[in-house]
Amino acid sequence: MPNLLAIIPHPDDETYAFAGTIALAAKAGWKCHVHCASFGEGGERHDGGDPDPGMLALARARELDASCARLGAQPPDIWGLPDGGLTGRKEGVRKARSAMRRTNAAVVLSLGSDGAYGHPDHLAVHRWVQQAWETIEEKPVLLYAAFPPGLFQPQYERCVMSGIMGDPPLLMPQDIGQNTVDICVDIRAVAANKREAIAAHATQLQDGDPETMFPAGIVPALMERETYGIATGESAPDRETTIARLQELSPAFARC
Repeated sequence: MPNLLAIIPHPDDETYAFAGTIALAAKAGWKCHVHCASFGEGGERHDGGDPDPGMLALARARELDASCARLGAQPPDIWGLPDGGLTGRKEGVRKARSAMRRTNAAVVLSLGSDGAYGHPDHLAVHRWVQQAWETIEEKPVLLYAAFPPGLFQPQYERCVMSGIMGDPPLLMPQDIGQNTVDICVDIRAVAANKREAIAAHATQLQDGDPETMFPAGIVPALMERETYGIATGESAPDRETTIARLQELSPAFARC
């Protein structure tokens, strides 16, 4: 069976973006891998536990492990790069390329060019994955999570207010969201798995409620389907060939 690789910036980014796709692939017998750039030690803590960055890192690593287990994925690989400091880390491209090779991934999942809501770490990992994919010999299919324009606007505004987006932010409000998508995955059959994966990240939730991961309305909007754009490049197959390849791998990858 094929291998699937998700490359994410922080623990919990695997959940809202592509947990359903991972769960469906795992149920179909795929070996699913999650590689995470950081321990997420720079974030806030909402479960009442010790907010010390070292303690938060340990807690978030355990949460990512639990999330992967609930999705049927392999135990995660955390690279240990600094949360909040991924921009400019040159080793990211090398690590992403190594992950693609070591897992022999047929499909790679990552955040898109907007990073879902413009977080600088998300944008850095997107660039690493793109550059790694462009320079790898045997190219997997690379899918970028694509979200509707406006969906993550409240989260973008929240992050701008918190100061983590930079001054000025790397992206403007009109840069958030994708107007066109290539692949749609119906995840209703595994929506409970996705919700359980979000719930595993208790340090990031108010009162353990999965819907508090983001401002109101965002999480429910992510529970029926996951949508993706297809990466293209000079040495890669064209979009139509890639769609056909995906559908040979699994009928779950439907043309939008």
